[in-house]
Amino acid sequence: MTGAEEMEAALREGDLEHVFVEFPDVDGVSRSKQVDADYFHERWREGFSMNMLLLAVSSMTDVPEGSGYGAELNFADGTVRPVPETFQRLPWREDAARVICDFEFRGEPAGAYTRGVLERVLAETRDEMDATFGVGNELEFHLLDVTEDGYEPVTDDPHECVTRATERVGGFYDRLKRWCDALSVPVKSLQHEYGAGQFEVLFEHASPVAAADRTFTFREVVKEAAAAEGRRATFVAKPFTDSAANGYHLHLSAFEGGENRLGDADGDGLSETGLAFVGGLLEHAEALVGLCCPTLNSFKRFTPGSFSPFTRSWGYNNRTAAVRVPEAAPTRIENRIAGADANPYLVVAGTLAAGLHGVREGLDPGEPVDGDAQGERPPLPRSPEVALRALEADDVLVDALGEEFVRAFAAVKRHELDLFNDHVTDWERRYLEVM
Repeated sequence: MTGAEEMEAALREGDLEHVFVEFPDVDGVSRSKQVDADYFHERWREGFSMNMLLLAVSSMTDVPEGSGYGAELNFADGTVRPVPETFQRLPWREDAARVICDFEFRGEPAGAYTRGVLERVLAETRDEMDATFGVGNELEFHLLDVTEDGYEPVTDDPHECVTRATERVGGFYDRLKRWCDALSVPVKSLQHEYGAGQFEVLFEHASPVAAADRTFTFREVVKEAAAAEGRRATFVAKPFTDSAANGYHLHLSAFEGGENRLGDADGDGLSETGLAFVGGLLEHAEALVGLCCPTLNSFKRFTPGSFSPFTRSWGYNNRTAAVRVPEAAPTRIENRIAGADANPYLVVAGTLAAGLHGVREGLDPGEPVDGDAQGERPPLPRSPEVALRALEADDVLVDALGEEFVRAFAAVKRHELDLFNDHVTDWERRYLEVM
C-alpha cells in the first residue's frame, strides 16, 4: 500500500479521535493543530489553514518585524498539507496520531519552511552529484529532576559511560526505546556522556529528509519520555554555567552504486571529492555557525579545552576539530559545528550546500590537524551577531537556502538579540553594591 492508503486504513479503524498536523518552526520546535480524526480524514488532501507568521517567530514565539511573513502578508494564513508517509500513532496516547506536513502559501511552497529548504537543497544536489547520501545523527541532551529551586541533573558527576550512571535512567531509556520504535526512530544505543545528567543517544542513518524527520521526532519523544517520569529533558546547548555542552554531530556518507564517493580507493582516507567536500564545510564554517547555533546560549558551547569545536579545522578522528573524519568504515564526514538545539533540517541542508560547493569548486581544506586544534586554526565566531552577518553575506549559502528563508531567519535571530540586549541580567546586578 502507498503511504496515503496506509494512513486512510488506520483512520478507518475508528479508534483514533485526534490527529496532530505537525511542522517544525524555524528552530525545529514542533508546532501543530490538533484536528478531529473524522474531519482530518475528510479533508487532508486539501490541507489545513495555518498562520504563516509561525514560520518566522522564535521558539519562544517572539515576533520580529521585517521577516516577510507578518505585516508584509497581512498576517495571512498558509496551508499545511500532510505527508502521508509520516503518519504515525502516538505511543503515549491511545486515541491520537500525528503527521508531518508541507507548508504552502497560495499554492506555492513557503520559502522559509525549513523542511522545504532541505528538499530544495536536495533537488539541487541531484543535478550536481549523482550519489545517494546517508545521514547519521548523534544528539546530546540533559535529563533533569524538577526541584523547588528549579532543575538539577539526574546524576551528580561527569560519569562518561559509567554503568551505574546509565542504570540510573533505566526506566526512562526503556520508555524512550519503546516509543522511538513505535515512531520509526531506530535507537541504537544510550550512554552517559561526560557531564552530570548528560546523555547521548544514537540512531540508525537514513536519507537526508528521513534523518531530519527522525531527529525532529526524536527530540519530542525524549521530552515526552522525561515528562512521563516527572522529569525534564533539554537540548539547550549549555543549560548550566558549569555543565558540559550538548552537541549535534552529523555524519554524512555518499555512495554511487557501490563506490564510496567520499573515501579513497584504499578505504583509509578521503578521496578528492571527500577532501573538496571538507573544503566546502571549512569555507562556509562561519556561516554554518550562524545557521546551526540558533540561540544566544548556543555560543557558550564554544569553549577552549573542550570537545566542542572552537576553530575552523578538520582532522582524522580528531574530536577537537569542527569537521572530523572518523576511522570506522565506511569513510564518512562528521560535521561537529551544530549545537543540539539546532534545527535538523537546517543542519543537513547547510552541510550539503556547503560541502557540495567545495566539490563544485575543488576547494582545498588544507592539512588535517593533529592534536588539539585550538591555536592551530582560526577560531569560529563566538558572537551571534558576527555569525549571523557571516550567513547573510555568504552568497553561496543564501542562494542554496533561499533569500526568503535567510531574510526570515535573520529577522527572528536579530529580534532575539535585541530582546536580550535590552534585558538586565543577574550578572550585571553584581555591580549594584560597588558602582
